[in-house]
Amino acid sequence: MYNPFRLAEPQILQQQLTLVMRHFRSTLVIIPICLLVWWTLWNEVNTPYLHWWAAGAVSSNLLLQLYSWYCLNRTRLEVKVRRKAMIYTVLHLVDGCIWGLLSWLVLSNVSDVEGILVMGVFAGMLGGSLATLSPVPLFYLAFALPQVTGIISKLWFMEDIIYHSLAMAGFLYFLALLGQLLNSTKTTLSAITMTFELASSNAKLRAIEKSQTLEQERQRLMQEMHDGLGSSLVSALRVVENGKMQSGELAGVLKDCIDDLKLAIDSIEPVDDDLLLLLATLRFRLGARLENTGIRLQWKVAQIPPLDWLDPRSSLHVLRILQEAFTNIIKHTKATEVTLSTSLDAEHVLVTVTDNGCGFELNDAIQSGGRGLASQLHRAKAIGAEVSWLSDSKETSVMLKLPIKQKCEFG
Repeated sequence: MYNPFRLAEPQILQQQLTLVMRHFRSTLVIIPICLLVWWTLWNEVNTPYLHWWAAGAVSSNLLLQLYSWYCLNRTRLEVKVRRKAMIYTVLHLVDGCIWGLLSWLVLSNVSDVEGILVMGVFAGMLGGSLATLSPVPLFYLAFALPQVTGIISKLWFMEDIIYHSLAMAGFLYFLALLGQLLNSTKTTLSAITMTFELASSNAKLRAIEKSQTLEQERQRLMQEMHDGLGSSLVSALRVVENGKMQSGELAGVLKDCIDDLKLAIDSIEPVDDDLLLLLATLRFRLGARLENTGIRLQWKVAQIPPLDWLDPRSSLHVLRILQEAFTNIIKHTKATEVTLSTSLDAEHVLVTVTDNGCGFELNDAIQSGGRGLASQLHRAKAIGAEVSWLSDSKETSVMLKLPIKQKCEFG
């Protein structure tokens, strides 16, 4: 059976203790209350005692303030949290005893009006502390019980029947506060429990999302390896088995396969929406191959905005489109120079690859069933981009038009 006056489990207790200690600044109002009581009630009989009481009450409150600040700012609250909660309980018990002592010091030596002030302070302390200490009922009991015991016992031992009635009223008031304490504690525990359940659900959802993302990435890479690298290797193997490929041609096919593999690996690396970083990766991979074939690479890139849709899947599509453009230049154009440049229009980033080789007839190339151009068109469509060609006898340009912001999802 749940006992609200026992300390909760460490994880829940940490949250309860945090809620209580975060209110430590609001309890500074107790210090001026102490000084007001001391100034109002001192007289020839109780002045010596009130001096010591006021000093003790102020010191006790300041000690609670200091310990709260220390736990929140200088330690990890979750470390030895039960020990910290017990120390906090003892501090509240001492504070409650000091306030409970007030009625024994002054009630017999003050006027009726001053007695009303003492009762008002008593009621205010019990009611006000309920708001700040209710997350941990044990704290409230440690603070309130000494006060209730002190003032009720003092009133009961006074001879006038009116004081006996006040003692009974004080006791009933305390019982009402205990009922309110239980309700507040249940509400707080429910909120804390819901917070933990929500955090646990979010963690599970993140784990599921991560698992699904990894699975999708694995399937994407498998598909790319099958369609790109796998297809090239199978085709090369069949030609070699039939004895129709020379060693030089075989070396070219293997280089294409290695480039495919490297680009697939590069696409996994995070580029943080940075297209220029992705293009730099392509330059690193293809620069040596262009140089070995006698083609000089000109790099003319300008600053461009981040593309927030540039995930690993989209990155690979961009790399494949541009790789195909460079592969066609190496194999078919007899170019000696190729330029990659970037530019902007209102809603797009333009990546242009231009070579100085012999051109080609676009319609003839598409109608002849070439897979390269069709693949570029398909990949551009998959990411909401556009690819186009301009070609004549002196130069050829491949233009990739990438949206800065994608308006919808593309598959």
